Amino acid sequence: MNVPKLDAEWIEWLSGDHLEQKQHEAMQLLTVSEDAWPHQAMISMGEVIALSPTRLRLALWQGTQTSMNMSRTGKATLIAVHEQSLLHIRLEVSALSQIGESMYPRDRFEAQVVNVRVDQAPYAEITSGITFQLKDESEAVTRWKETIEELRK
Repeated sequence: MNVPKLDAEWIEWLSGDHLEQKQHEAMQLLTVSEDAWPHQAMISMGEVIALSPTRLRLALWQGTQTSMNMSRTGKATLIAVHEQSLLHIRLEVSALSQIGESMYPRDRFEAQVVNVRVDQAPYAEITSGITFQLKDESEAVTRWKETIEELRK
């Protein structure tokens, strides 16, 4: 199934709220490298926020290959598993200006949702996506909350 925007449930999931309960969830952010190979990066729930059904913001570590690829191509695909669905969210991205005196400086991007492809198998349920265990939960969630607040600006 292909849809042009995020539905209300996905927007709530990507709201940047309740990060403590989402701290083990991660997504894949796909870009294309200069030599035309797919490049995969991990992005946490504390580095992406849905501002509307058609607009996201992303915060990436500064100077990463993913940031450079997105700046160069203006495109990315966010892959996420939520509620037994595999989401492929195609994005057109543009860099946002840096925030002065940011506690956790990041490369920030505005992303326009181009298309959402939802995969669901009639014969099986998707039970999880990428999950992880934080080494310092308190520090990471604190950093994520600050990052989400900066993405809201």
